[in-house]
Amino acid sequence: MKWHLIGLMAFLSGIVSLLPAVTSLDSPPPKDAEFTYARIRYHMTPDAIYVREVPWHHDYPFGDELFPTFVKEVTRVHTESAAYQIVDIDNPDLFKYPFAYLCEPGYLNLNDKDAKNLREYFDRGGFVMFDDFRGPRHLNNLLYQLKKVFPNREVVPLQIKHPMFNTFYQIDTLDVRAPYGPGPVEFLGIEDDHGRLMMVINYNNDLSEFWEWLDRGELPLRDAASSLKFGVNYLMYAMTH
Repeated sequence: MKWHLIGLMAFLSGIVSLLPAVTSLDSPPPKDAEFTYARIRYHMTPDAIYVREVPWHHDYPFGDELFPTFVKEVTRVHTESAAYQIVDIDNPDLFKYPFAYLCEPGYLNLNDKDAKNLREYFDRGGFVMFDDFRGPRHLNNLLYQLKKVFPNREVVPLQIKHPMFNTFYQIDTLDVRAPYGPGPVEFLGIEDDHGRLMMVINYNNDLSEFWEWLDRGELPLRDAASSLKFGVNYLMYAMTH
């Protein structure tokens, strides 16, 4: 990755039961990292389609490398490009990571153990970013799966006035463009009893796609800068609430 482009991005953005047989990283994240980007590996629905890689793996590892690198450049959080990790959705190790990323939730298929572990993760203060999915069929599957975790909670649309959109960067609009997709981008979530947002659902969007291909210049630079602003705000909200 051409990491010198991170500086340009910062300038432009205002600072400028199926677990695939994939092992975690060859080496663990730095022990002194204050933030490790955790990617959730999950059981998939029977209709999960993949050619080169499984759905939960999309944009790995380049998106996972770029995001903590950008966080290091623009915040006081100590982290490194190597500070990323794959963690299984049913593993208590998930509790080590206050912020986690879940890709292609349209293929998510929670069993009882998964749902229990994920519910405890949220109850302990964890935060999940659901990303890289589009279309009503995939949204309906995610909503169905989340009912296994929180039967009595509803997914609600998030408005620009939500504190998360003013946590680090001041987000001016939620009218943003996805790298590709059939419909308008929507921001959704579920709150706990105290009003804390436990997750953000990037519907019809794919922030990590911007992060993966940033150094290739194939996607609009302004939109890529916006995607990093959203990601940093999600992280800062998760770390402070």
